[in-house]
Amino acid sequence: MWLADTSIRRPVFATMFLMALVVLGIVSYPSIGVDLYPKVDFPIVNVTTRLKGASPEIMDIDVTDKIEEAINTINGVKTIASTSTEGVSVVTVEFVLERNIDLAVQDVREKVSAIRAKLPTDIDEPIIEKVDPDATPVLWLSLSGNRSVGELSTYADEVLKEQLQKVPGVGAINLSGLRLRQVRVWLDRDKLKAYQVTATDVFQALSRENVELPGGRIESASKEYTVKVKGEFARPQDFNDLIVAYFRGAPVRIRDLGRAEDGLEERRSIARLNGVPAVGLGIQKQSGTNTVEVIDLVKKEIKKLERTFPPGMNLSVSFDQSRFIKTSISEVQNHLIIGGLLAVLAVFLFLRNLRTTLISALALPISVISTFFLIQLFGFTFNNMTMLGLTLSIGILIDDAIIVIENIYRHIEEGMKPREAAHFATAEIGLAVMATTMAIVAIFLPVAFMKGIIGRFFLQFALTVVFAVLVSLLVSFTLTPMMSSRYLRIRKNDGPGGAQPSGWTARLRPAGDLLESWYLRTERLYRRILVFCLDRRNAILVGAVAVFALSLWMTRFLGKEFVPPEDQSQFIVRLEAPIDYSVDSTDNLFRKAEAIVKEVPEITRLYYSQGFGRIRQVNRAVFFITLSPKKERKRSQQDIMADIRKQLQQIPGLKATAENISLIGGGQRNVPIQYAIRGTDLEALQRYAKTITSEFAKRPGVVDVDTSLETGKPEVKVYIDRDKAADLGVNIATIAEAVNFLIGGEVDVTKYKDEKKGRRYDVRARLDPEDRMNPEDVGKLYVRSRDGRLVELSNVIRVVEGGGPSVINRVDRQRAITVYANLEKKPMGQAMAELDAITAGVLPPDFTASYKGQANVMQESFQYLLFAIILGVVLAYMVLASQFESFIHPFTVLLSMPLSFVGAFGALLITGKTLNVFSYIGLILLMGLVKKNAILLVDYTNTLRARGVPRREAILEAGPVRLRPILMTTFAMILGMLPVAAGLGEGSETRSPMGVAVIGGLLTSLFLTLVVVPAAYDLFDDGQEWLKRREYRKLATGAYWRRQVGRLPGLAARLPGTLLSVPARLAAFIRDRRRGRP
Repeated sequence: MWLADTSIRRPVFATMFLMALVVLGIVSYPSIGVDLYPKVDFPIVNVTTRLKGASPEIMDIDVTDKIEEAINTINGVKTIASTSTEGVSVVTVEFVLERNIDLAVQDVREKVSAIRAKLPTDIDEPIIEKVDPDATPVLWLSLSGNRSVGELSTYADEVLKEQLQKVPGVGAINLSGLRLRQVRVWLDRDKLKAYQVTATDVFQALSRENVELPGGRIESASKEYTVKVKGEFARPQDFNDLIVAYFRGAPVRIRDLGRAEDGLEERRSIARLNGVPAVGLGIQKQSGTNTVEVIDLVKKEIKKLERTFPPGMNLSVSFDQSRFIKTSISEVQNHLIIGGLLAVLAVFLFLRNLRTTLISALALPISVISTFFLIQLFGFTFNNMTMLGLTLSIGILIDDAIIVIENIYRHIEEGMKPREAAHFATAEIGLAVMATTMAIVAIFLPVAFMKGIIGRFFLQFALTVVFAVLVSLLVSFTLTPMMSSRYLRIRKNDGPGGAQPSGWTARLRPAGDLLESWYLRTERLYRRILVFCLDRRNAILVGAVAVFALSLWMTRFLGKEFVPPEDQSQFIVRLEAPIDYSVDSTDNLFRKAEAIVKEVPEITRLYYSQGFGRIRQVNRAVFFITLSPKKERKRSQQDIMADIRKQLQQIPGLKATAENISLIGGGQRNVPIQYAIRGTDLEALQRYAKTITSEFAKRPGVVDVDTSLETGKPEVKVYIDRDKAADLGVNIATIAEAVNFLIGGEVDVTKYKDEKKGRRYDVRARLDPEDRMNPEDVGKLYVRSRDGRLVELSNVIRVVEGGGPSVINRVDRQRAITVYANLEKKPMGQAMAELDAITAGVLPPDFTASYKGQANVMQESFQYLLFAIILGVVLAYMVLASQFESFIHPFTVLLSMPLSFVGAFGALLITGKTLNVFSYIGLILLMGLVKKNAILLVDYTNTLRARGVPRREAILEAGPVRLRPILMTTFAMILGMLPVAAGLGEGSETRSPMGVAVIGGLLTSLFLTLVVVPAAYDLFDDGQEWLKRREYRKLATGAYWRRQVGRLPGLAARLPGTLLSVPARLAAFIRDRRRGRP
């Protein structure tokens, strides 16, 4: 081969060529970021709209439905889901993956802007945002200390938030447990009645008597003045002196009607860290920035700020996503290093020569370091996918060098000089090495271009493997033959390739001789087995088909899921109180759960957040739980979660679910089962959902069954008698505004400006709590009629107590209820099959159901992975057919692929692993690896036959000769994968099934390929010869020649025309050439 020959002739050039790649990799390494997963743009857009005090029905009809109707016309919409709760509407639009997400967001903005006039005038402007992995806070901080909640909230909002937002990479900061400063005006209902003051009077006084307006300019002959009308109160206490009205000629001030105080906003959110009241700060990183880098920068900024903290305040980390990322990536790096050392050990055990081992081992660091350049060039990061690709490649990267150097080594043993052996052996084995590498590339390239979200995630994985393997191929054709030609020697009185052993080498000699004798016995045994199998070719192939059928049958007993649950040493517990509980009642109930969870010995941090999130439901809370590191505890995370579930079930009135933390996605619930049931009749929908959930909850292994349906929230509906109101001179708007102002207390009246801090704070007015405790208190309010008289609302309204939904969900414009469930030691595929069976017996034809979240992605991903496998097989056949220049021999090679499945599936079954996305990737890797053994056998058999050796003798000679490299490469791969398969360290649960599948498949394919492929080669070659003889017999029959003669008249008739057209065609050709045409 010219590349190998050039490297042997010009060793410095070959060395510098590869060193250039290594230098590029070293230079690229520092600039590569670290993250958990690749950066993926999820094609999802959220539209969040707020209308203070609006009921779920109003939000659903007046806001959600109108936004959905407008968005539904956008091109590329896949699904639309919405949630309407008290004061909040959230519409989630999922687009097809091919849609450009930035253009989709712009389209949504345009559609919402077009219907803005149709939405209620007093809503907050709709917030339209992309949902991507960066939408989830990567770091939670807790500010606590011996200070009041108000002081903590003020410092967090006005100091910490502003300082941390300056940190590069920080996108936004969410605050939990916050109670901001407000000027509260508390009004006494009886005093309002006594002074004949109404809500409208107070509202107008506050809004008109606390203003600051510019007065323009005064220009004198030499100076210019700016005029400011200072009509605002300087201190919150000064609001008490505000004159609201006059009663019997005397001014009525705020202090006469109640009091004004410098207070805090209403308590609707609570946060605690390890039981201590706190204010939480959730750090969101900017889109596309590196998680670990942003968190490290934030922590550095915190260290600087600690010196300026007021006495008694401290800031601590309550949840840190970078901890798991660092430990997970560190574990993969350890697996990479340990796997590489074990692979080198396998080579040394077989070759028993330090020089040959080191020459082979050089392929590992060169290939891995060179791959860093690709990672940086394509904008990839060190994440689970790229590091997993490098780890899996360890066994493959050394394969090509092993095959080449083993062949050189064998020829040197047979008497060739090192330089001649390097040239001859590389040329002899080059086709096989090229074929094995290209077959692996052909298998992995389809993975890089899979459709769906899974394709976006595995793009970096597949390209990393492909590039690393191609670099290893380059090393095996340049550095390996060059160094072998210069450093491999055979000397007398010595084993292959080295000097007379001495020292530690001499002490290892007996063990080496033992291994060599074992190998020679194995080689002789294999030759006898080959003879036996070639004599029984048909039976061997029938047995191979039976083995493949057995592997397919074994899949019935394998569980199926999207990804295995990881031990992240952190998880969350969602708490839900009865829908009618107040903030304080909910907190008291959740404190019982908090006390139970704090007693779990493995928990190191417990962060509690109530009323947090986009919807901010006060009857819900979340525990962010951090465990001690995996290696420091005896129980797994899943066992701890199951134990907490059982204990929290003992608390009456509490619903609790334990979930893994979703490290990707836009804050969606991270439960394996999300099942949306749709229909037009809401009552029937509730009935069917209740039946399905009750049946599904009875299944073993199904836990935390919950639905998105929430009904029974107490409501007070105020009905106005229009006739009475008209008779008394009261308009409807006056009544509604009075109730909203005095009962709700959410009306933006005016602002108070703190001159010292340079900030403005809300001023809110409301009745005293004791004047608005019961529904009938609404009727005791007074409004002013057109003629100035006071009218009690009980004369014109009717108050009705009732219940209503607190959440209204829609999916694709239909009312929907989503069923959520967690699983304990139960594969997702089995749970889905059980749920489908239950649904089939409950839902009528006009109601539909579909999976969302992980279950939906699993179904799509498995289809795309299966397609990638099929496409990889087709591409591998094309590569092999091109290499062997044969249509038959690729079938012989590809026969080894299904033989590996029985070992892969058997290993998964024995170890209790499941079929998941990572198992499938292991199968794809396995399909690329097992062809290597068959290629080596077939290629050398063809080489021997080309030298004149009969077919059977060629097969019997090729098998034992290629046995050593086959055993070396297989055991190098197995030992390289052992750390991954062992599943040690945090985050290894996802990688372990891949390693188990690869090792199991390699072991069975090693033994089956060595006997089945030679038998198939012999049989297929016989078949090919039979077809040729059949064609020859055809040629020998008279009927064949009679048909050919019968065609001659037609050919003769066309011949003159063809000859006459030749001059014209020739002239046209010459003319076109002169004009410069191709």
